[in-house]
Amino acid sequence: MADATAGGKVFTWWFWPNDTFQASDEFVMTADCFRIRLMGSIVELSYEGSGNPTPTSARELADKYAAILAKHLLVPVTLITNEEFATRTEPPFGYHNPALSRRYRNSDETAKAVRDARNEMLSSADKTLRECYDHMQDAFIALRASHSQTAAYAVYKAIEVLEDSFGGEHKATGVIGDILKKAKTAANQERHIAKKVQNQPKTSDHPVGLTQQVIRNYENHLLKIHRCTD
Repeated sequence: MADATAGGKVFTWWFWPNDTFQASDEFVMTADCFRIRLMGSIVELSYEGSGNPTPTSARELADKYAAILAKHLLVPVTLITNEEFATRTEPPFGYHNPALSRRYRNSDETAKAVRDARNEMLSSADKTLRECYDHMQDAFIALRASHSQTAAYAVYKAIEVLEDSFGGEHKATGVIGDILKKAKTAANQERHIAKKVQNQPKTSDHPVGLTQQVIRNYENHLLKIHRCTD
């Protein structure tokens, strides 16, 4: 069983081998009421519902994700608990396989595998949410490369996808909240040259962080539809 915290709603495992790749991702399985976080060699599932999940349901979903991710990485991985990880990495017999680490140094390959795995997990989920996640991944990749303007374009696309799904900015704001307009303004400022936005309201908040909040509000909206929350 995984280590469970926060009243039995958060479960964590290690990928094994643990040096296969380094990547991050986060998305919500709204039909299952679980949020999945990929944090390097750790995968965390947090239950977003109002009740309590069974450890079995969390493990089954985590195993499914691990299998799909391994398929796209082209490297076999499995999940182990924190206790198993400590046992396997305890000196002097701690495990390390540099060959596997070298194999996935290509960040583009890893990013594509992570994206493909996420979209396969969400293949029957909300299309708008999937597209938003893709645009957010593009934004984070751009930020890591210090391409702030490119990141702004990516989050602006995410906001446009949301607005289109609701039939316009006004209806989208009614569900998502005023944070949507704030994020859109910030992204628009960042992606255009100064003279084109000089008359627009200024904000010190970064558009990527604001758009994260927008998507979180949309996730909560979908979780309510799926009766995960009240």
